[in-house]
Amino acid sequence: MKKIFSLLLGCAVMSAPAMYAEDAAAVATPEQPTTAAVAEPTAEATPAPQEKSTWEKILANMPKISGYLQTGWNWAQDSYDNSHATSSFQAKRLRLIMDGKVGEKVDFRLQIEAFNGIAGSTNGNGQKNLQVMDAFATWKVMPEFKIRAGQFYTPLGYENYDISPKTLETVDFSNIVYRMACRNPYEYNFVDYGRDLGVMLMGDLFDSGKGFRYLHYDLALTNGSIPCKDDDNSSKDFYVSATVRPVKFFNIKATYNYGKYKDNSKIADGSKYNPMHRFVVGAWYNDPQGIDLRAEYGLLKSKVDGQKRLDEQGAYVLAGYHAGKWLPMVRWDMYRDKMQNTVNPNGETIQKCNANYNYNRILVGVNYQLFKNVTIQFNYHHFFFNDKQYTSNGEEYSGRNQIQLMGRFCF
Repeated sequence: MKKIFSLLLGCAVMSAPAMYAEDAAAVATPEQPTTAAVAEPTAEATPAPQEKSTWEKILANMPKISGYLQTGWNWAQDSYDNSHATSSFQAKRLRLIMDGKVGEKVDFRLQIEAFNGIAGSTNGNGQKNLQVMDAFATWKVMPEFKIRAGQFYTPLGYENYDISPKTLETVDFSNIVYRMACRNPYEYNFVDYGRDLGVMLMGDLFDSGKGFRYLHYDLALTNGSIPCKDDDNSSKDFYVSATVRPVKFFNIKATYNYGKYKDNSKIADGSKYNPMHRFVVGAWYNDPQGIDLRAEYGLLKSKVDGQKRLDEQGAYVLAGYHAGKWLPMVRWDMYRDKMQNTVNPNGETIQKCNANYNYNRILVGVNYQLFKNVTIQFNYHHFFFNDKQYTSNGEEYSGRNQIQLMGRFCF
């Protein structure tokens, strides 16, 4: 018993200095550092860095895999007959993204879309097929100058370039994207989701010293053809875009695009390719802890020998407020096809104006961030048609409704 008591007493005596040092360190603060002397670690006490295993080296050099799924329920009145409505569960988007480095200053991105529904990409049963959205490399020479080559999203407007479905406040984009940025010049009304093959110069100029730069620019030369397909003519699309950021949360952006689209309307003058001008300007204030306010206005025009071929305009205003995990919002958007039906000398309608796109729309919605990578989205839409619309029975109607309840799951 005496031996055990002596052993315990000896341990207590030896541990007292260590416990005192721990207590002193616990009460010390950066403003009031401890005065106790701390011995510098010796070379022998410093653990030698362990060499990474072959498997760890392989993992460190592998591309980063990410993506997201947007799925849920959609209810909508038929645009041609308000007495009929559709109700369907939807897998609206499934994106798989791979980001990697192929050199010290060269990055690569591959993005695959599994539920895109692009016209012509469905199989014989109308099911949506896989589609390559992005496949590009970016050489980051310096912050002021970068070169991108491959298939990429064009810089026409905020929603097509600065925002993705993963960061968009609403379930769907405005018609600035669907009817303007995604209007591929390969063929009128062909939707390409704002992607094209080409090369782009871009950069950020004039460092503010406050975590952002005052000016971002983009200069792009692209095919103006279908994504994932070589160009079949010598005409190219040109984009010039500038974003000015005078203060941290606010910026103004303007983009101009010139290209030519394929003429499939059998116009009497025999023109094969018509010029097309697109211009989008907008302003955006976005405080991650407060107000989110964005507006854009766009024009799309074409004229051949003094005769209009395209004359369309669109706009939207979105207002929201970041309140913790909640983001309530309201959005107004409109699109107007100002062209009337074009008739050739033989009396044939060669270009038809689609009045279903001529509407104003009010959206009321709310997002709730359930978990870090899970967002619940609710959107209610009401459409106001600018021109007279008729049901299949010939009855006139002036609007329709749509409800979307979606979950966005990111990884």
